Amino acid sequence: MKKILLLSSLLTISFLAVISTTTSTSANSSLPNDGNAGAPADGSGQNCTSCHVGAAATATTGIISSDIPGTGFIGGTTYNFTVTMSGSAAYGFELTPQTATSNVGLGTWIAGVGSSVSSKYIKQTAKKTGASAVWTFQWTAPTLAPSVTFYGSFNYSNNNSTTSGDVIKTSSVTYLANSTNINEASKVSVLSVFPNPTTDILHFTSEELFLKGNIYSLDGKLVKTISEQELLYKSILVSNLNNGIYFIHVANDSKTLITKFTKND
Repeated sequence: MKKILLLSSLLTISFLAVISTTTSTSANSSLPNDGNAGAPADGSGQNCTSCHVGAAATATTGIISSDIPGTGFIGGTTYNFTVTMSGSAAYGFELTPQTATSNVGLGTWIAGVGSSVSSKYIKQTAKKTGASAVWTFQWTAPTLAPSVTFYGSFNYSNNNSTTSGDVIKTSSVTYLANSTNINEASKVSVLSVFPNPTTDILHFTSEELFLKGNIYSLDGKLVKTISEQELLYKSILVSNLNNGIYFIHVANDSKTLITKFTKND
């Protein structure tokens, strides 16, 4: 009887070991979990480093591209997106359209060959191997959003059948809605600012009294919360910002205004 129980225990341990091994190694080729695209509002910017062991995630550019024109996206219009990766042995990704302060998905994904949609996320169906990897898919723009930031987490894997040694890169790109599209929205309008470019003070004109305001970088990061005094006098100190292009949002209970401005020394 003791021999039977011992044999049964050994079989159970062996079976659990097989399950554990299968789960850990298959993570390289299976779909990544939702919420790992590096969006700030998704668990403080959770990315794939929680599963793939290697160096800390590094921010980069040039991975995400689209045919959204410089004039901005138009609500209800479908645009083409491309994810391009190279320089490793195997690749995977996850991408989501949000804002820096809200985890609400904006617009609708349409999967392409080798990609899969899960709620507000699009990701690889299975890993791609070789010198490079390219995925193409589509996104239909929302009608009322003044801007959308696309956050992505990208796995450059060594393809060693484990999660160790992989390199995770993050990237993001922000698109502003077309001004015509914004003006047609019921609660969103274009904000008029001057001087633009500016060096230290940015003024804006409006008969409205605004209760809150923020300034975002092109990659969707919040770089300044506009004070009540600045909103009251419609003059915003931006001298401490780095040179570059920014989005300014101001809002009250009935209206949201948004535009881009350039900071130069």
